[in-house]
Amino acid sequence: MVQTLTTDNGSSNKFDRIVSDLAETGLSICDDFISPLLVSSLALEIRELWQEGEFRHARVGKGASLQLRPEIRNDRIHWLDTENPSSVQQPYFLELETLRNYINRALFMGLFEFEGHFTLYPPGASYDVHYDRFIGSLERVVTCILYLNHDWQNEDGGALKIHAGSEPTTLPLPMQVLPQGGRLVTFISDRFPHEVLPANRDRMSLTGWFRVRS
Repeated sequence: MVQTLTTDNGSSNKFDRIVSDLAETGLSICDDFISPLLVSSLALEIRELWQEGEFRHARVGKGASLQLRPEIRNDRIHWLDTENPSSVQQPYFLELETLRNYINRALFMGLFEFEGHFTLYPPGASYDVHYDRFIGSLERVVTCILYLNHDWQNEDGGALKIHAGSEPTTLPLPMQVLPQGGRLVTFISDRFPHEVLPANRDRMSLTGWFRVRS
């Protein structure tokens, strides 16, 4: 079942709501985090980079163990220079900087920087169950996934399936979250194993992590 657990922005501050969700459950789903125009502009930038051959097959592991494992994940990624973002990316990174400051003030996480990449799953691509924090690594603390897909439907597949981890939770897990454009999924990186189910059309996102100093 595709869940619709969603932060209702209304007239409230979306950053406060995300921080509250993270404090209570470790997971927040916020629709319309950015404008439809910015969603379209970022999606167009992905298309242009794809046409220019700027995407690479994603690999699994870290350091010397980094390797291609298409049976585990077969998406394509393009790493972003967050210190020198494009004019299209800059408004989103400003929003993320505001979110980082809200989280640090409220939850004292000491988030220091953001790293991220564009992600494209061609039809049929998926990513098996995994955690976002590497074994033996403490740097990645909060995951942020911004979806950039117009009018995504259940039949398009490609849901993010979030599973229960080892910690008790009040969330209705497992849950499936559709990658609808403008939707931001934020969660504590080492708390929730998750997977990407096979998509039936190109599935685009800007995926990244708030990090602490190593």
